[in-house]
Amino acid sequence: MSLKHETSVKPDPQLIEIIINHLSYYYPMPEPLKAGLAEKLFDLKVKKGEYLLEQGEKSEFFYFIIKGIIIGYTTRENKKLTTYICTDGDSVSSISGMYGESPSEESIYVVEDSHLIGLPTQDLVYWLNNSFDMNVIIRKILESFYKSAHERSTLVRMGTAEDKYQYYLSMAPNHVNRIPLEYIADYLDIKPQTLNKILKDRKKENKVTIQHKCDLIDKYMLEHQAFKQQGLTLSMVAEALSTPAHELSHILNIHYKKGFNAFVNEHRVNYIKHKLKHESDWKHLKIEALGIAGGFSSRSSFFSEFKNLVGMTPAEYAKVQKPI
Repeated sequence: MSLKHETSVKPDPQLIEIIINHLSYYYPMPEPLKAGLAEKLFDLKVKKGEYLLEQGEKSEFFYFIIKGIIIGYTTRENKKLTTYICTDGDSVSSISGMYGESPSEESIYVVEDSHLIGLPTQDLVYWLNNSFDMNVIIRKILESFYKSAHERSTLVRMGTAEDKYQYYLSMAPNHVNRIPLEYIADYLDIKPQTLNKILKDRKKENKVTIQHKCDLIDKYMLEHQAFKQQGLTLSMVAEALSTPAHELSHILNIHYKKGFNAFVNEHRVNYIKHKLKHESDWKHLKIEALGIAGGFSSRSSFFSEFKNLVGMTPAEYAKVQKPI
């Protein structure tokens, strides 16, 4: 049996504004319609495992998802088929029985604890019959539902398992990690073990790609000695490596365990340590000149970073080195 709703809890005004803006995206809403909608909306918190609607029941509500995951599925001959997966920012209803006139052909199931804003179907039907603006809005929402359903049905018939998963990633890139694999596999009509294999293969490919990026970073720093450039920035290195800055930052943080400045300064200090071991390379210079040549912008930053990484000053380090 589906959940019985308490419709008297009014949403936060900011959430009402979000819903109105969402609907106005499809077609501009006049002020009287906005006011009427705000009056009828209600706030609803639902728990994982609850049903908003079960197959065979008549739809009484239309929902907007503030936060959560909701799926629709049909059961035929004891086989379940997931027909849609909705997440934050989506609207959800029975597609087959949206207006409450006939029994729904699908169940609407809550996958994770969710925060919804509800609208009674009877009010929706009233506006459909009496408001040109709402009629256009709902028609366009339905068009988007049917377009997604058509794309999915075409892909299920014609695409490979990899094609299907890539399609889903393009549809829900920000939420895919929150959705249990069993629902994604069922939605794409592929076996869960097949989807698991696709994910494992993608993880391996990702490791290879990241290793390639690390090799490019090391080459740029060591062979080209990019660290010698004063004022070197993350965006400058990212551009030189044809890599998005956020991706470069992620690689440095995850694989080198360092932020950009710490990563570059470590290369600078290692370069200077090597020079200090070869007295003939620097004896005609002041030690601070080595720091400037190594990419540090000032004497103080050079001395501070060197002591922080090595545990002694550059002069102290030079004294304990055997001449090479």
